[in-house]
Amino acid sequence: MTVDAPFATELLNAISNLVAVVENGAITYINPAGVSILAAGGAESLIGRDLAEFIHADYADLIALGIEAFAEEEAGVPLKMRPLNAAPIDVLLRVQPLDGGSHMVECRDITSFIQSAEEARRREQRLAGVLGAVADAIVTIDVRGTMQSVNPATERIFGFTKAEMIGQSVNLLMPVEHADTHDAHIRDHMEKGTTRAIGNTREMIGKRKDGTVFPIEVSVAELHEGGETLFTGVIRDITDRKKAEAEIQYLAHHDALTGLPNRNLYVERVERAVHRAKRSGKVLALMFIDLDKFKPVNDLLGHEAGDLVLKTVAARLKHCVRESDTVARLGGDEFVAILENLDHWQSAKVVAEKILKSVPEPIVTATGDEASVGTSIGISVYPHDGHDVDELTNAADQAMYAVKQAGRGNYKFFCQLPERNA
Repeated sequence: MTVDAPFATELLNAISNLVAVVENGAITYINPAGVSILAAGGAESLIGRDLAEFIHADYADLIALGIEAFAEEEAGVPLKMRPLNAAPIDVLLRVQPLDGGSHMVECRDITSFIQSAEEARRREQRLAGVLGAVADAIVTIDVRGTMQSVNPATERIFGFTKAEMIGQSVNLLMPVEHADTHDAHIRDHMEKGTTRAIGNTREMIGKRKDGTVFPIEVSVAELHEGGETLFTGVIRDITDRKKAEAEIQYLAHHDALTGLPNRNLYVERVERAVHRAKRSGKVLALMFIDLDKFKPVNDLLGHEAGDLVLKTVAARLKHCVRESDTVARLGGDEFVAILENLDHWQSAKVVAEKILKSVPEPIVTATGDEASVGTSIGISVYPHDGHDVDELTNAADQAMYAVKQAGRGNYKFFCQLPERNA
């Protein structure tokens, strides 16, 4: 090839890629950019040398095929070149046959491109690793609600495989009633610009592949990609949180030892019971129950025996009332029962007599000892003894005190106390 034409020389000098002419594997011409890329002092130090000298050893088998083999790859072949006294570089090598059996070789330095691609690949791997480690499900849907992508947590949480979800409606992951609401939110956002579904965290119900439902928390963000609107939802399984909240709520309203409603829940229930009695005109009885001879059980048999007695008494008291009634522990050995919808105020006598018979039954402790306690019961009745919680409470307390003064182990109605009828 002749390269002494002024135009050709200027053109080759202006090209930023390596351009060389190779005959029988040896370099017979190389442009200035090629000299620079190969870190040579000048073209004369390269002329006559085999091109294979500058190909990285990792590609020795490839270059051994001969330079003409590369001419078959019109798009070029990516490989590494080994400049003189410099670090290897990534290039895209193209070969074009010339007249006389020689070949023109062009190499474009793609090191920065490879580095950028490698960095992008590493970023994608890091992102995939993060998404794979995230405990929350991440689902991307289009405006039609079709799932476009899901992370591994989505598979773990919902039980579907990725293949079973991609291309399907996101409604696959929720019960029908919640699916309809979700669709309405997305539709309103697209048509009216409302943001109820976007940027707000909402509690919903999810549905697993096996059909079981569970509580979830959903936050949705809007994305725009290539002119297309997408929505990415972060879905958290809040089953454990709901269980913990329920446990806290339970402990706040129930006695830890007996499982009965505690004073807090008793106050709520008795207030509601009085309100219902006022509205219905039905009789309501409030029954204060204090255990007799409980202190000797603790003193003589120990606190474990005392705890067993309290739990056993609690179970017996519940057995003596209806399912709709309430038995609560106010603390220590004090209990209370709320009896609603009674036909007559004396109907509470039946419950009181059951308690007097049931509670004193001997209780065998872990050590084989027998413990027995009695009960003193004071009863107030709405509307005979009061029209609000305070009046009924004071009346029941006075009636119970009267029983203890009279020798314990009995019940009294406030309305039948002598001082009440004086």
